[in-house]
Amino acid sequence: MPEYSISQLGTFEQCALQYKLIYVDRIKRYEEGIEAFLGQRFHEAMERLYSERAFRIVSLEELLAYYERQWAENWHAEVKINRKERTADDYRLLGRRFIEDYYRRHHPFDEGRVLGLEKYLRFPLDAAGRYNFKGIIDRLMRAPDGAFEIHDYKTGSTLPDQAQADSDRQLALYQIGVQTLWPEAKTVRLVWHYVAFDMEMRSSRTPEALERLKADLGELIDRIGAERNFAPHESALCDWCPYWDLCPAKKHLVKVRELPPDRWKDEPGVVIVDAYAERWRKKKALEAEVKGPEAEIKALEAEIKEIRDAAIAFAEREDVSVIAGTDARLRVNGKDKPAWPARGTGAREALEKELREAGVWGEVAALDDAALEQAVAEERWPGDILDRVKSYLGTEKRYTVTLKEDS
Repeated sequence: MPEYSISQLGTFEQCALQYKLIYVDRIKRYEEGIEAFLGQRFHEAMERLYSERAFRIVSLEELLAYYERQWAENWHAEVKINRKERTADDYRLLGRRFIEDYYRRHHPFDEGRVLGLEKYLRFPLDAAGRYNFKGIIDRLMRAPDGAFEIHDYKTGSTLPDQAQADSDRQLALYQIGVQTLWPEAKTVRLVWHYVAFDMEMRSSRTPEALERLKADLGELIDRIGAERNFAPHESALCDWCPYWDLCPAKKHLVKVRELPPDRWKDEPGVVIVDAYAERWRKKKALEAEVKGPEAEIKALEAEIKEIRDAAIAFAEREDVSVIAGTDARLRVNGKDKPAWPARGTGAREALEKELREAGVWGEVAALDDAALEQAVAEERWPGDILDRVKSYLGTEKRYTVTLKEDS
């Protein structure tokens, strides 16, 4: 049976295409962002600190020296820094500050007994074993009052509110795992260390909340299993994605950026977008006039339609949904829509005959496509009639083409 992680499910929710590339196609990309690099070094420092705690308290100076050594030994040229105004040293020093703040807040680190560091869990979500999960707990503790505590270090720059902590899935899922593997864990506390803010947040879950989480995660896994399209979803997270060359929304931009500057404007997709943008801007300017010249506007509309058709053909041929231009982009979205036989065709006449013979012609008089589609969707007629009518239903691809000017 497949095993899932909470980050894996989160990837599907953020971008189904990225999920497919990573977990279905198993295309490996080893690009590492500076934020993840810093986070890993901080986690290593915490593991060092608490693994020594049974014997001694590691000094702050020793811990910082260990962090610096791990940073230097693991650094590589492919670490990606998205914020161009920042350097690797900025992040290295930021990590030092995180360690210093944490050390001063939690010294002498006697909050309880350490049960596990970077503790790997494998457990079923349900009794039937249909949904199996894996995860790593940063630090599992047993507090002096006997409660189990699941600790998680967060080095990111976003601080959630308490309501968000109370609805967080990751540590709640780990609670399910802990209570499955250690039934004596009757009381479990969830603890996050937001080290960028020198703050700690705590939460807990009722048995009812955990049952709801199990149901929600099971439904999500079923939805993933039924997915067939795996469409991309663009968001701010795209800047951290290493699969641009495989993404319909990004790969034309990648292709264009690789061209020498003197060849940029001659690339076929760029030519299409620039032509579309030029005429679209002209049309908007004319329409803004009190008495815009109608003939010129109509001529521009005709040209825009021709260019639109060229953009659709280009997008289909190149398997892209976004075409890059010099200072704008065209988004081309094609969706399969239900389509009935065209008027004047033999199939159309046969469909009309079926409807008349079934005695339902009056409900879709003149065979209005929208009325017919609604009648079928609502299943207004007996099954045999619906089956005969549906046999005439095909699909056609309908497109929207949208211009987005680069800011």
